Amino acid sequence: MQFQSDPRRCVLIIDDDPAFTLLASETLQQAGFDARTASNSRQAVASFESRVPDLVLLDVELPGSNGFELCATLRLMSPGIDVPIVMVTGHDDTASIAQAYQVGATDFIHKPVLWPTLAHRIGFILRARDNMRALQASERNNRALLQALPDTIFIVDRHGVLLQHITGDDKSHRASLVGKQLEQVLPAGVASAARQAASGASGRDPSTYEFSVGRGKEQRSFEARLRPQSDGTLLIVTRDTTERQKAKARIEYLAYYDILTGLPNRQQFVREAGGATRTAREAGRSMALLYLDLDRFKRINDNLGHSVGDALLKNVARRLEQSTKPFELVPPPPDDRRAAQARVARLGGDEFVVLLTDVADEAQTAAVANRIRQSLAEPLDCGGHRLVVTPSIGIAMYPQDGTDIEDLLVKADMAMYQAKDQGRNGYAFYGHSMAVRSLGRLELENDLRSAFQNGDFQIFYQPKVELSTGAIIGVEALLRWQHATRGWIAPDVFIPVAEETGLIAELGDWVIREACKQLNAWASEGLAHLSIAVNVSVQQFARADFVESVLRALWQYGVKPEQLELEITESLLMRNVDDTTACMKRFRAAGVTLSIDDFGTGYSSLGYLRQFPVDSLKIDRSFVKDLHTSDDDAAICAAIIAMARELKLKVIAEGVANPEQLEFLRTHGCDQVQGYLISQPIPVGDLERLLRSPPYGVSKEKAAVSTPLVDATP
Repeated sequence: MQFQSDPRRCVLIIDDDPAFTLLASETLQQAGFDARTASNSRQAVASFESRVPDLVLLDVELPGSNGFELCATLRLMSPGIDVPIVMVTGHDDTASIAQAYQVGATDFIHKPVLWPTLAHRIGFILRARDNMRALQASERNNRALLQALPDTIFIVDRHGVLLQHITGDDKSHRASLVGKQLEQVLPAGVASAARQAASGASGRDPSTYEFSVGRGKEQRSFEARLRPQSDGTLLIVTRDTTERQKAKARIEYLAYYDILTGLPNRQQFVREAGGATRTAREAGRSMALLYLDLDRFKRINDNLGHSVGDALLKNVARRLEQSTKPFELVPPPPDDRRAAQARVARLGGDEFVVLLTDVADEAQTAAVANRIRQSLAEPLDCGGHRLVVTPSIGIAMYPQDGTDIEDLLVKADMAMYQAKDQGRNGYAFYGHSMAVRSLGRLELENDLRSAFQNGDFQIFYQPKVELSTGAIIGVEALLRWQHATRGWIAPDVFIPVAEETGLIAELGDWVIREACKQLNAWASEGLAHLSIAVNVSVQQFARADFVESVLRALWQYGVKPEQLELEITESLLMRNVDDTTACMKRFRAAGVTLSIDDFGTGYSSLGYLRQFPVDSLKIDRSFVKDLHTSDDDAAICAAIIAMARELKLKVIAEGVANPEQLEFLRTHGCDQVQGYLISQPIPVGDLERLLRSPPYGVSKEKAAVSTPLVDATP
């Protein structure tokens, strides 16, 4: 179809891309237009002055200036005010589109251009321009032309009274509003502006106003264009822009939010965080930035597919929002009831960030990090798969670690990698080896080193019961620290610090030596049947001489290797499969018992599980806790026990706290249990009194009671 006229319509193409100008010129000329080109602002202005075109195609980006400036310049040139200017842009952000309209653009076209429709689009714009000119030229012709348009048109006199009410054919059934005042037809703000325009108080320049009608799902958006006429009347053209506003909102959403999770993306997060930073600076408050990366997420995508990975990311986003929703981290003073706010965003891939405002110190931030870890420890339903994912969290504090949001993101990212180096499924603050720590943290580190040098650490023991006999057959060694002034310090407080400082390997070696020494002492006291389980850290296991140090301790104290059980986490197993397997085979050859601790909280392949020379699986307490009330946890525990049976592995359940849990585990064939139902972790003296109290050990009847057998201070 050609849009010929006599003379032919002239289109000025302003673009510095030779390929674009060539294709545009050929397309328009074939459609019957006269196409001229300009590659920069100087050529464009000169061409415009020599012959005013019927329409301008203007690229947003030009050498030496930009299309927005040139558009404004052409609008000021007479008679440029009436020439349609169509901006051509490769941008997809709403800011560019809004700026184009602000400087006087008539419409915009996105690159890459759909060439077969270009001539139709330009023809439509030119026809619309012609219609508007016809409206201004003749009232009689106006009515005939406007009845074909979807707009509603009012002609108003100087006193704000509607003289004419023109609608399209599809609206002819509506009652005429002629004779009514502006305020009876339009919203108050638009009516006031129209009354000023009608009286001449606002000049003769056209203006545009937006307004809405209705509420909720019934709300519609409209645009009102006010154009003063030479005869003293005012032309008001209203158009329903609901669909355009929806499209605009969708564009804005895509620009600032992650499509998969619905969370803010990096651009939106930086904008919001920048405002929060300014507020914190003015108020003298602190903030914390948590940078999260999901451990071994790539293996989930590779093994289960991207659909499962996407489902996991959506579930993680919801868990993060739930675990960081507005809350008071600690009760504030009575005169300060500010609640800490959290903002979650997805930066891309499996990386998320959480911004906490109004936090007092690192202890509060650590509490949030642990809350996130606990939330993600619960299984996630992802496309038919029950998955548990662990996070590595890096934390940067404002203003201690930085005052600029981009700087805080970089430092939190660095701290996140430090958390991964420490064994994953944990958090690290930026500052220990990278910047200055807070005074409280430094004091804790110094006290930790002094406590190790002074021998202030103790080992408590938690009994393990063989369900088939009801007897105590072993214990787990647990490290405890009673600070001289702070009292008992929880392991989840000092263990991460020990891991960051590298002291965890020395502490672990000491625990193994003390366990061997205790086994030697029990052998001489008639308790040679007992075994001791010891947790092994990632740093400890990674040492080249670790196997030799363990075997040396066994030989030094004359302990049978099978009496020592090393508990290794799933994350440690998957860290370096080949080296880990080789190390474990050396322990197996020496007779040392190996157990996978916290089984089910990581993501490990069953193929690898068959490859590792382990003796038992330890069901994590997070599954045992609710197995008597949660069908899902009960199914997971039953499945782990059944799988272990097929692999000829023993099963140990930790965290057993009530008779219902115990009975479930016994019924499903679990081998051993430990938990507060049997006993809390207790000092060696209390343990020996328990073992020697008649009747010896724990009978099946005693194992079914609802209170711990020993009441001791942990």
